[in-house]
Amino acid sequence: MKVLRFWIMPVILLMGMVLGGAWSCSGDRSEPAADYTNIPPEPVPGGWVLIHQLSDPEGLNPYTTNDAASSEINVKIFEPMLSLDWETAELIPWIAKRRAEVSPDHLTYKFVLRDDVYFSDGVRLTSRDVVFSFKALKNPLVIDAAPLRNYYNNVVDVQAPDDTTVIIRLSQPYFLAEYFLGGLQIIPKHIFDPENLTDQYTIAETNDLDNAPNNEAMKKFAEWFNSAEVKREPKYMVGTGPYVVEEWRTNEFIRLKKNPNYWKKDEPVYPDRVVFRTINDRTAAVVALKNQDIDIMTYVPPNLFEDIDTNRLPHLRKTSYIVPTYYYIGWNLSRPFFADKRVRQAMSHLIDKQSMIKNLMRGFAVPTESPIFFRRPEYDSTLTPYEYDPEKAKQLLEAAGWVDSDGDGIRDKIVNGKKVNFEFTILVNSGNEIRENIALLFSDELKKVGIRAKVQKLEWSVFLENVRNRNFDAVILGWVSDPTPPDPYQIWHSSQIGKGGSNYIGFANPRVDELLEKNRVEFDPEKRKQYMREFQRILHEEQPYTFLWFIKYPAAYNKRLQNVNFYVVRPGYNLNEWWIPPQLRRFE
Repeated sequence: MKVLRFWIMPVILLMGMVLGGAWSCSGDRSEPAADYTNIPPEPVPGGWVLIHQLSDPEGLNPYTTNDAASSEINVKIFEPMLSLDWETAELIPWIAKRRAEVSPDHLTYKFVLRDDVYFSDGVRLTSRDVVFSFKALKNPLVIDAAPLRNYYNNVVDVQAPDDTTVIIRLSQPYFLAEYFLGGLQIIPKHIFDPENLTDQYTIAETNDLDNAPNNEAMKKFAEWFNSAEVKREPKYMVGTGPYVVEEWRTNEFIRLKKNPNYWKKDEPVYPDRVVFRTINDRTAAVVALKNQDIDIMTYVPPNLFEDIDTNRLPHLRKTSYIVPTYYYIGWNLSRPFFADKRVRQAMSHLIDKQSMIKNLMRGFAVPTESPIFFRRPEYDSTLTPYEYDPEKAKQLLEAAGWVDSDGDGIRDKIVNGKKVNFEFTILVNSGNEIRENIALLFSDELKKVGIRAKVQKLEWSVFLENVRNRNFDAVILGWVSDPTPPDPYQIWHSSQIGKGGSNYIGFANPRVDELLEKNRVEFDPEKRKQYMREFQRILHEEQPYTFLWFIKYPAAYNKRLQNVNFYVVRPGYNLNEWWIPPQLRRFE
């Protein structure tokens, strides 16, 4: 059985930055042997794997960092009670002996832990670590944990009656409760709470948002846990997973080494070391791949993918795979340009989606009108696409009052007594050529109808800060989800507007709130399907996002990597199962 470390929370799709500095790893570099024929019949442990990453993660703490780059790495360090099967996406036991025992009212979940799970420093994991993990996450003063915490708001108690039993109680049912309760990555109390601060407050107190700022233990723990040091220093990256952090050089690489004391002896983990090498420019990354300075790019921009000639470069193999990741243009609804849905509809009619899929994406995309993964039964395939139609867009803009009143070629409107020109900025992250090209092509279309749009590129961390603080007019981004039943609450509920939430555009609709709330407590999949389809119809009418497409990832890798498979579940691959024949290893 192939299994995935649990990873269900939607995260921002990372794609950005500027080319980093020199890269090095301990050990002498040697050219790989050219013999790709005498491959051993069975996997052989050992060797190094070099994976391209576009930018450094924000950190590796699984609670206070939620970008895709962070999650891609920290799932190899920190593990959950339950996991997902790679091929079926079904829940299976991991740190827990079995799936949860659930009360008839869906309010109590009992987990029984294995007694042979150890952290990488040799300390045994117990139920006390699970209780601590929930207390750390639910501390409302840990601001950076807010996006993940909203999935655990209804947790009212977590008890550890003995070393292997965990009892979790909820205030209300949640149809994905077992996924999220079992899927929380467990972190060690002895590492992250050396002063036992979390012993001084209860789970109930974490739910008391008014009094939390007055709790000295909560304040002190949050200040410590939310610090940059705790987010990224290797000494704090102590988990039960198959790898540990060996070294992190900012904007160069993060190197993991195999955990020699990994508890799960029946789980194959072949590479001795895994290096996530930061190359902030994908053109440069493709050059590195061709030169065998990296082993794999799990995403190659389509135009660059076409330039990889495997006849001339026989050491490379090309492939592609579908992931539940969609691109969108998000409109900041607090801006006067985008407060009216007719304007947002006009924007969607000015995107030549089919042309972009053909020319920018080289066909590696599936158009969408919805945030729901198109392979899910909840997806509404009946939504009418917003076709490219500049004349329709003009009609909608004029109906919304945006006209060229002074003949200067720019549409304008009186807003709060002042004339406002229709001029705005589209924010993209540096180094993401696809998003930049989308923005440039779109700005050209806007110019034709009297709208002026400037494209601004920002380094990834600065870009994220601006997005999270809603400091943008329009933004091109992507969301990654999972092939599990959808819960769009984190992104679309009005409670998620503001600092800490993921409703960055400020979308608020009472009926959407109601549907999302009903969806969360409904255990009948047919009823949830009805809620989700109505939800999609409202979004389709309101167009708070211009939905673009789900991505089919082009990928390329060195043929010295064996058993490279791709999956729909995130991050789309399982590096544990990759292996390198001894004659093709490069760092030994």
